[in-house]
Amino acid sequence: MSSERQPALVPWFWFMTVTCLAWEVTILISKIGKKLDKIESGVLIISLAVMVFVIFLQVVMRYVFNNSLSWSEEFARYLFVWFSWIGVSAGLKDGEHLKVEILAAALIKRGFIKPKEMINILVSLVWLATTLIVTYYGFEMAAAQADLGVVTPAMRMPMWLGYLSIPACSLIVGIRLVVKIIDSVKVLLGNEREVDN
Repeated sequence: MSSERQPALVPWFWFMTVTCLAWEVTILISKIGKKLDKIESGVLIISLAVMVFVIFLQVVMRYVFNNSLSWSEEFARYLFVWFSWIGVSAGLKDGEHLKVEILAAALIKRGFIKPKEMINILVSLVWLATTLIVTYYGFEMAAAQADLGVVTPAMRMPMWLGYLSIPACSLIVGIRLVVKIIDSVKVLLGNEREVDN
């Protein structure tokens, strides 16, 4: 057995492997984000159209035929809940959420943080942590409703389907936030143009 020290190829190999894997995961997450754009837009358009139709049908049935539908308000309510939660993700994609930029401007002006992308990353990380907590407890709440076997009064639909909107859409928001963080990191590294949201 030789007492000579062998070159440290193993750590270098693992570093390169992890770097390549991280790059592939980044590409995959970006592709998922683009697929979500198309699916999300379609779901929002269809759900809005169905909501408007059902509510219009309810008004016609109530005031023209003097016979209202028992399920329409409940159906529209649960569809609106799903619509709203999916809309959170769409708002994130389009940069439509409210943001307070006073703190960011002050930190940049004083030199504590240089690029605006650092603020975007910090805000996205805090939002991602919050989203993960909401997702976890949302799944717990939906599972509790499923275990209890609670159903809605009019449609007799399992109540957990309504509660599932919270964790499912929070998971989508989490994916969008990861994509946003990756895009901001790419801007910091000089690989892409500035993302303004």
